Amino acid sequence: MKKTYLIDNGRVYLIKDALSFLINDKHEKEIIAEVKVNTDEFLNKESKEKIITPFDPPEVWGSGISYFVSRQRYTDPNVARIGDKSIYEAVYDAERPEIFFKGTSRCVVGHNGIIKVRSDSVWTLPEPELAVILDHAGHILAYTIFDDVSARDIEAQNPLYLPESKIYDGSSAFGPYIVTPEEFGDPYSKNIKMRIHRNGNIFFDGNTSTSQMKTRIEKQIKYLLIDNSIPDGTILTTGTSIIPRNDQGLLKGDVVEITIDNLGTLITTVDKS
Repeated sequence: MKKTYLIDNGRVYLIKDALSFLINDKHEKEIIAEVKVNTDEFLNKESKEKIITPFDPPEVWGSGISYFVSRQRYTDPNVARIGDKSIYEAVYDAERPEIFFKGTSRCVVGHNGIIKVRSDSVWTLPEPELAVILDHAGHILAYTIFDDVSARDIEAQNPLYLPESKIYDGSSAFGPYIVTPEEFGDPYSKNIKMRIHRNGNIFFDGNTSTSQMKTRIEKQIKYLLIDNSIPDGTILTTGTSIIPRNDQGLLKGDVVEITIDNLGTLITTVDKS
């Protein structure tokens, strides 16, 4: 049986449904524990139950090329081009942001879940991102950690291949928590860290800050909603600036660890389809 916990002012509550609670804020909540340690320790050690996604998102959308560093990070000569610019440089300079469909709950796993490398990809990367959970009008209900797993070699060949690089089984992960805007604070002042562990060693270690986000979340939401109705609980993931090198693609057995201030740490393990 799936259970949803609410942590508020040092207490842990059991609620019926996270999304309904965020939208209506009227559900009864039953206190089940006093938190004597931090929330990560409570859920991972004191609870014997498996942590899964906080809720099942009906739709997931992504935004790309949203950080200042994106221009220099996406200048690989093997990337498809439009005129004298790479496809990524063209988006960086444009008024319209990159908004793409990332899938449904079918493609999403939670904390301690299994993310996947496509069987036809040799360079798949995790993309650690701050994500927002929206209601149907585009209001931000909560924030969470999101891993926009991407087959970067397929994406770089041709922009028409983007759906194949982005949407497949195990191509997304989010959690372990969702945090309300009041608790999360300023979304443009958070540190994002990612580590990839391989064979017990740290294979990759990178960090960034949301202060370096060029295309603000408000603008991303604005373009997402143009002639596009979204259901309550839609996730919009806001882009990354931590990008491992071409020779640092994911392998089966790797462990990906993503931490964002005030959101905890999302841990997943890699498999290959």
